[in-house]
Amino acid sequence: MRKKYVCLFISTIFIITIMSEAVAYQQNPNTSMDSLLQEPMRHNKNDDILTIISNINEPIYFSYLENITAFGPRVTGTTSCYNAGTYLYEEFQSMGLAVRYQNWNNGGYQDRNIEATLPGVDETSDELYLIFGHFDTVANCEGADDDASGVAAVLTAAYLLRQYTFNHTIRFVAFSGEEQWMLGSYTYVEEAVQNGDNIAAVLNDDMIGYALTQDQGSKIKVYDRTTTPRWVTNCTINISQQYADEIGLLVIPSGPTASDQLPFWDAGFEGIFYHEFKFNDYYHEPGDTIAHMNLTYAVKCSRLSIATLAALAEIVSSSNTPPETPDTPTGPAQGDIGIEYSFTTQTTDQDSTEIFYLWFWGNQMSEWMGPYEPGESISTVHSWDYPGTYEIKVMAKDSEDATSDWSESLMIQIAGAPLLGIGDITGGFGVHAGITNTGTGDAINVQWTITLSGLVLLGKQTEGTFPKIIPGFTPTAQTSLLIGLGPVSITVRAVADGLNPIEKHATGFLLGPFVIRVK
Repeated sequence: MRKKYVCLFISTIFIITIMSEAVAYQQNPNTSMDSLLQEPMRHNKNDDILTIISNINEPIYFSYLENITAFGPRVTGTTSCYNAGTYLYEEFQSMGLAVRYQNWNNGGYQDRNIEATLPGVDETSDELYLIFGHFDTVANCEGADDDASGVAAVLTAAYLLRQYTFNHTIRFVAFSGEEQWMLGSYTYVEEAVQNGDNIAAVLNDDMIGYALTQDQGSKIKVYDRTTTPRWVTNCTINISQQYADEIGLLVIPSGPTASDQLPFWDAGFEGIFYHEFKFNDYYHEPGDTIAHMNLTYAVKCSRLSIATLAALAEIVSSSNTPPETPDTPTGPAQGDIGIEYSFTTQTTDQDSTEIFYLWFWGNQMSEWMGPYEPGESISTVHSWDYPGTYEIKVMAKDSEDATSDWSESLMIQIAGAPLLGIGDITGGFGVHAGITNTGTGDAINVQWTITLSGLVLLGKQTEGTFPKIIPGFTPTAQTSLLIGLGPVSITVRAVADGLNPIEKHATGFLLGPFVIRVK
């Protein structure tokens, strides 16, 4: 709420300035109104935000963009979408962030969102600031602009902002199910409302990489939930003005429209949607590739949303030496649901007499605990309600809010075992089969094959791997391109670490690339 009033105050000053310039314009018609709107407010630049902006560059951004599009079309519920989600999880994890899957089942689809958290250091604040994009696509394209462009910005934000301290907590989120009308983000918001999360503002990057001319590359549309720009829009306008030399974008407030920020608006949360000024000519077509993107423009759009996020979450500048990274937590490596277990760690600090600790339990995060003395061995307890393998790690901060890195992780296995199954085998354009986990533990390294026998000229066998299938989740295995004619026998086989292989059989009729009469 404090941030909202600060932004409203700054926006009021900005509007008064523009109105006064408009009067000057009436007195001097040779003055361009566009030039007035773009006149940068260069005072009070934050050195840390300037450094962050300068480090948002094409090599970093492109590496993420290329890795995401390498999965090809990422249709919600398919192998490629599932594996892209695993890649995103592992990238966030490699950055030392607390990361989780949020599995969802909505509208006849199953998939998962990926959420990484950078905790704020102000113990009096429960405000959350989110930046997100969606990693799913339609069926016929690799979705470079829609929306690998936005997810690459989210990964870039996480990579850079993790090196700084903020008063308020930041979440970096990648949604699936957007192309089926925001199924993943609606589920996410439903959980946030149930948890009472204080989401202060959300920033959605969706299609931020297409511009054909220099003029198009100098503007960006920002969608708000009303036709009148609200405080988050005004904040990003202020950022674009304050760092005009470094960002080089004119913000065009464009009213409401639908994307993954819509469920947040529906729940009453504030937020905005960043979108390229010129709508992509290859939208939902095979031509939505990196080759048709403007990377310089995508970097500028990323700079705007990430700088806005850093300002909203209140970056903390400090010359104080942070605590040493805490010791790897000690505690049990196995346990049962509903039982509290004790875990211990400690760390030191060169110039502070008070240390606070933050614990990540694999599926949730603690509050800051303390103060404790440097070098003091500290213990806390935790229990889990569901079987699974959980990552436990701990972070420390001192009395001046300088934070350490996350500790090395301790893994704990809460009792439960996977149970693989093969769902219905269906036809259409190829063969599809759901690989289920009806057990109570994660199925690891699930390898599957679909084999066809008969007059099959192309695609007799397709193989794939799901790195992990959690309980209750059913990703879909599907064949590559098939060509043939006549009756076929179909065998679907799956195996996971520590489990015996399973098979299921069916028959069908292969007609070119189509499989019909499957039973």
